[in-house]
Amino acid sequence: MPKKLQPSELEKIIGVLPVKEQQSLRQQDINPAWLQENIARCKGLLRRDLWVGLTWFVAYSAALFVTKFSSLTITIFVFGVIYFIFTIFKTGSFGLNRKRVQVFEQLLNQLTNGKSF
Repeated sequence: MPKKLQPSELEKIIGVLPVKEQQSLRQQDINPAWLQENIARCKGLLRRDLWVGLTWFVAYSAALFVTKFSSLTITIFVFGVIYFIFTIFKTGSFGLNRKRVQVFEQLLNQLTNGKSF
């Protein structure tokens, strides 16, 4: 049976997140299923950012090396900038998602007393 988190425990754990995220979590009915779902979602976002970021970096580096500052290099750069700006505003940055995963895992551990599902 999952236990209920004390407000002081919750505040201590979520203190590393931005204020907007903290307010959202305070209003949320936090349960193990919700936490597991959000951990999986954030890990998926981390994986996506890693793959897109690495692919973009390799493509940009190759274009820069081969063609110097051509229209291809500039186009790849612009696509990367657009993607990263969009993803920061839509789903959060890589660092924020990593913090979310850590916080959600700590909350899950507190709620389940270290038991895995």
